Amino acid sequence: MLKRAALGAGVFLTGFVAIVLVGKGVGGYLPNFMSSVVPNGIFLQGLVLGALNGLLAIGLVLIYRTNRIINFAQGELGAFAATLAAELVQRYRVPFYAAVAVGLVAAVLSSALIEFAIIRRFTKAPRLILTVVTIGVAQILGAVELAIPALLNKNAKMQTGFQTPLSFGFNYGGVQFRGDHIVVMIITPVVIAGLVWFMRRTGYGLAARAAADDRDRARLLGVPVKRVSLIVWSIAGGLSALTAVLSAPITGFQFGALGGYTLLAYALGAAVIGRFESLPITFGAALLISLAQQVLFFGTGHSGPDFGLVFAVILVALLIQRRRTGRLETGASTWQAVEEVRPVPRELRRLPEVRYGRWGLAGLALALGVVVPFVLTPSRTSLATDILIYAMVGISLVILTGWGGHLSFGQWALAGVGGLVAGHIAASSNPQDFFVTLLIAGAAGAAAALLIGIPALRIQGLFLGVTTLAFAVAAGNWIFSFGLFNVPGAIQRPLMFGVWDVSNERSFYLLILAFLVVTLVVARNLRNARMGRVLVAMRDNEKAAQSLGVPRVRTKLAAFAASGFIAAVAGALYAYHQQQLTPERFPADLSVFLFSMIVIGGMGSTTGAVLGAIVIRGIQYFLPYEFSLLGTGFGVVLLLLFFPGGLGQLFYMARDALLRTVAERRGVLVPSLVADRKADTVELDDTAVARAAADLTEHAPEPELVTTGGQS
Repeated sequence: MLKRAALGAGVFLTGFVAIVLVGKGVGGYLPNFMSSVVPNGIFLQGLVLGALNGLLAIGLVLIYRTNRIINFAQGELGAFAATLAAELVQRYRVPFYAAVAVGLVAAVLSSALIEFAIIRRFTKAPRLILTVVTIGVAQILGAVELAIPALLNKNAKMQTGFQTPLSFGFNYGGVQFRGDHIVVMIITPVVIAGLVWFMRRTGYGLAARAAADDRDRARLLGVPVKRVSLIVWSIAGGLSALTAVLSAPITGFQFGALGGYTLLAYALGAAVIGRFESLPITFGAALLISLAQQVLFFGTGHSGPDFGLVFAVILVALLIQRRRTGRLETGASTWQAVEEVRPVPRELRRLPEVRYGRWGLAGLALALGVVVPFVLTPSRTSLATDILIYAMVGISLVILTGWGGHLSFGQWALAGVGGLVAGHIAASSNPQDFFVTLLIAGAAGAAAALLIGIPALRIQGLFLGVTTLAFAVAAGNWIFSFGLFNVPGAIQRPLMFGVWDVSNERSFYLLILAFLVVTLVVARNLRNARMGRVLVAMRDNEKAAQSLGVPRVRTKLAAFAASGFIAAVAGALYAYHQQQLTPERFPADLSVFLFSMIVIGGMGSTTGAVLGAIVIRGIQYFLPYEFSLLGTGFGVVLLLLFFPGGLGQLFYMARDALLRTVAERRGVLVPSLVADRKADTVELDDTAVARAAADLTEHAPEPELVTTGGQS
């Protein structure tokens, strides 16, 4: 134990010295990317901010050790509590410590309520599903955070600041440290020591570790698994609230629905280095990451490289730990919420009412889509165009996550690659042809997706989600500042084929509708082709698929490339739609929002992606932002609980009910439809059974690659 502690301390000191040398230089020489020498006060400030990030990271580790999930709601567990405390102090002159106590109690109670009312309902679900549930919880808490000022009388005037009532301060190395900094220096070591004691010396701490290793076995051994989970979630909520309350006077309100994922990336980086297990290593990593962030920010004069640093840290740490994370992900990375869309049964495909119904429904949907711009105002037509573009990005995510099984929280960043590349080309003094621009943008998106896909060959499940989120944060805050993504001016909409002017909203909407139809057809053909079948096979059982000759590397990279190409083309169309584009249009939280959109719509079908875009983007338009967050958050939780296939599952359930009616009226036995009902409710005569048997014999399908879920 002592040897291990000494090794950890040595590694920390080595990292600290390396960061100091970068900031101070060696022999008077600074690295090329540093423009000035970093004063000593910046190093101390980095350690103070690192302590705050360390508390947030420890909350992530505690929940992971107990439930084996990555809690993407960790920041928001305490953000609304800090907002509540600040409102009480600033608007109603409640004493600082009393307001903080109210905020901490609110965070602890709300965390316990979330564990009791939501997390326990998914006890038997795969951990990947439960991780996605935390995204919905984060959106619900973000909505509450934004609603607090309105609930506490938004017209009340701010009367005082939100500062720690400690007047003592000091100046060190050119930086003024106030009482707010001193409180952090005092409280965080005490909290860390208490947590280490809790995990190593108390029965509940040991029980938390036992429950994480094998929940069922721990229950059989008498461990109160539910009570342990409740306690851990309460502690994590208190840590999050404490972090937000302590950071608010120093950095301002940055937690919450608008910026939570950016700051969460720092905590995730520290937790990854600590392997989501060691509290001391996690805290030490948070100190070093924040220290490096402050040094880079001061030395380069701008933010951005620090986000690239976090992305690199997460990627390298996960690749080094791939063997261990692979063992942890066994049985946890399967996306079992995907409800495969069952094709129309072979026995019914030739019936006139079925054929006419299929084509009639598709024709009706297309006709409604064409009519939309003729009945809406130009501003609402522009919104409808947004929905179509979101649907295209959703389809790309269905291919990657729904069919390929790769958890991605960076899809809007891939759209940003295509959009900014297309904007750079289209706004230049010598713009390329419209279709050439789309091809170049699509190729750039496919290349970026392949770069993400290469780590996916070794990183899977929950940890791939961490990697893609870090990519989205780095892209929005740093990568998109490169010259390649600079849009020099206005983007002119094209004159299609030299005759069709799409500069007005109606014409451009019809153009995007055509692209959406083409995307739907391409995705449908891809799913029905061999590539689609092997994607689903690899998702359901990778080892079984490999034993049947499925090329693992080629299949995974093909999924990323196809998904990235479609997302980037959608991003390029978005650039032409907006006509003015900046990197701020592609924040990380919007990538997470898109993931929620396809969960609500249905991850197993392209129809679900379109439905999700219509419903969620419509909610955003007609409701205030906090209510749209509330709708998407509750939508994710409720649909995963009752209808894992989303709105698409409801649509196909209604279709199957109609097909069942047709089969009964025609007297045709359809085994796939009959299996959905109780055997005693099916009444078919011998003639129908004989006819069905003959039809099955005549049209017996050829052998295909079959997944473990029974889907071809």
